[in-house]
Amino acid sequence: MAAFIKINIGSFFGVLGLFSMLAVLKKGSLQWLGIYNLLGVVFTILYLWLFDTVVIKEVVFGLVVIVIGFGCFLFANKETQLKITIKQHLLLLLMTFSYSCSAILHWKNLQLNFSPLIIIANQEGLVFLVGLVFTFQNSEGILFKTHLKKYFKKVLFMSVVIFLAILCSFLGIKETNPIISSLLFLAAPVTTILFSTYFFKEKLSFLNVVFILVILSGAYILQYQTV
Repeated sequence: MAAFIKINIGSFFGVLGLFSMLAVLKKGSLQWLGIYNLLGVVFTILYLWLFDTVVIKEVVFGLVVIVIGFGCFLFANKETQLKITIKQHLLLLLMTFSYSCSAILHWKNLQLNFSPLIIIANQEGLVFLVGLVFTFQNSEGILFKTHLKKYFKKVLFMSVVIFLAILCSFLGIKETNPIISSLLFLAAPVTTILFSTYFFKEKLSFLNVVFILVILSGAYILQYQTV
C-alpha cells in the first residue's frame, strides 16, 4: 500500500505538470516552454540541498548564473512577440516544479526497485482518467467519438513516442541521479526552442541566444559542482 501511494504521488505531479504545460501551449510560446524546462535543474538542486548532501555554498555560483540568464531573457522579451501573461508564467512555473518533483519522487521509487513499467502504467492511466474527467466536464463529451476517429492515429503515434521517452528517462534516472538526468534533459528544451523557430517561425534573436547560453552555462556549472 505504501509503495502504491509513493508511485501515485509521483504520478500526480507528472500529470499536474503535463496539464499545466498544455494550458500554456494553447496560447503561449514554445520558447518559453523551453526556457522554463531549463530551470528544472534549479528545483532539483534545491531539493538535494534541503534533503540530501548538496552544500548550498557549492552551488550558489551556478544558481546565480541561471537566475541572471533567466532575468535577462525576461527583460529582453517584455515587449516582443514572446511576451506572455503573469498567469502563463505561473502555469509554467507550476509545470517546472511539478516535473521536477515527479522526477525526484520516481527516482526514489526506482531506487527501491519498483518496475519502470508499473510507474509508467500508473502515470499514463492517471493522465487518461483526468483527461476523461475534463473532457466530459467541459461539455466536450458529445464530440469525443468524433475527435477520437479524427485524431486516433496521431494520438496513438504520440502515445507510443511518449511511452518510449518516459521509459528511457526512467531507466536513465535509475542508473544515475536527478542532477545528471536534468542536465541530459536540457537537450529537450533546447530542441524545443530550435523547433519553435523552424516550424512555427518564432523569432530567436541574438540576445535570446546569448541568454539561453548563459542559462545552459549555469546548469553545467551546477553539474560540475555537485557531481
